[in-house]
Amino acid sequence: MTSSNQLPQQPSFKKYWIWLIPFIALLALVSLMKASGSGQTQVAPTDIKKPLVNVMPVQWHEQYVQKHLVVGRVEAPQTAEVGFDLSGSVVNIVVNEGQRVTQGQIMAELDTQRLNAQMTELSAILSRAKSDANLAKLSLKRVIELVDKKLESAQRLDEATESVNAANAFIDEVLARIQRLQVDISKTKLRAPFDGSVVSRLVDLGAVVATGQTLFTLQQNTQLEARFALSAAYADKLVVDQIVEVSSSSTQLLGKIKSIAQQRRVDTRTVDVIVSLTQPNLTILPGDLLNFEMKTSINAEGFWVPRKALVSGVRGLWSLFTVNATGNELQLQAKLVEMLHVDEEQAFVRGALKESDLLVSDGVHRLVPGQKVLLADAQTTNSVSGSL
Repeated sequence: MTSSNQLPQQPSFKKYWIWLIPFIALLALVSLMKASGSGQTQVAPTDIKKPLVNVMPVQWHEQYVQKHLVVGRVEAPQTAEVGFDLSGSVVNIVVNEGQRVTQGQIMAELDTQRLNAQMTELSAILSRAKSDANLAKLSLKRVIELVDKKLESAQRLDEATESVNAANAFIDEVLARIQRLQVDISKTKLRAPFDGSVVSRLVDLGAVVATGQTLFTLQQNTQLEARFALSAAYADKLVVDQIVEVSSSSTQLLGKIKSIAQQRRVDTRTVDVIVSLTQPNLTILPGDLLNFEMKTSINAEGFWVPRKALVSGVRGLWSLFTVNATGNELQLQAKLVEMLHVDEEQAFVRGALKESDLLVSDGVHRLVPGQKVLLADAQTTNSVSGSL
């Protein structure tokens, strides 16, 4: 007998749903994977696309040209620190920094009041000296007349003659002092010693300057020069008046070797070579850097190859890819070479290459030895196919 408080037990399906839902999801995933795979077609290994490569023939050389780039500094042929030959107060400054001047142009002036006063004084002394000289001449004339009449002694004649000579000598002395003062007055105007430009101005208006004190730094810009420090081996290959080519970052210039030093610099153990720039160029200024390329022929057997055709190898060697015919197909072969010289775009190498090889010139980073390839150039492809 069942109690009235006890309910009949109902079957529960919750625990079955917990396992059924993951099972259904797994079946759906498997079905989707089969459906996606059934739409793809398998590609045969022989139908894989072969990469296109650019090739070039290599040529055998018995020597190569080694380029040595030397950097030099542009200099002005003349640089001077100019100032007054005498002391005084600066009353006028005519030029400023960066301004171009011509030879003889006034750059600054000193106060001349004291010198003008001295000139007035010397002019008065000269007038008095001339009067004394005229009086001495008149006295000499009277003494001569008295001596002729036996009224005066010969000694008095000698004294009168020397008085005239002394008066004339004093006139010459005063004239010399006036001439020296005129030179001093002319030097109160500072003039440019050559055509050039003002690099710096070191004093201002009203300053009192001493004798020889620098007022301006002046440099000549008419024909610039470049100084290059070369090793003795390179300097010996140059001669004075030889025409050479120098370059900056933006232009090429011609120059003529002006001088070659006959001694080494102690600090760098190099020889200075001065190149005079024969072509005027307003973009080149003193202090700029110029490049001078020296070329030397080196006797060595090998091949010139592009730098981008090289692949790093083992034990300091490099690898190149050449195209060889295998049956009716073209296959890559790696060849080890030794690098003798390298420049910006090419390298001179020697090794397992021969002159008839076709070298892969670029794109070697995506290639491997033994890979089948096609040639990008149709004419080259035909010529290679004809040689199979």
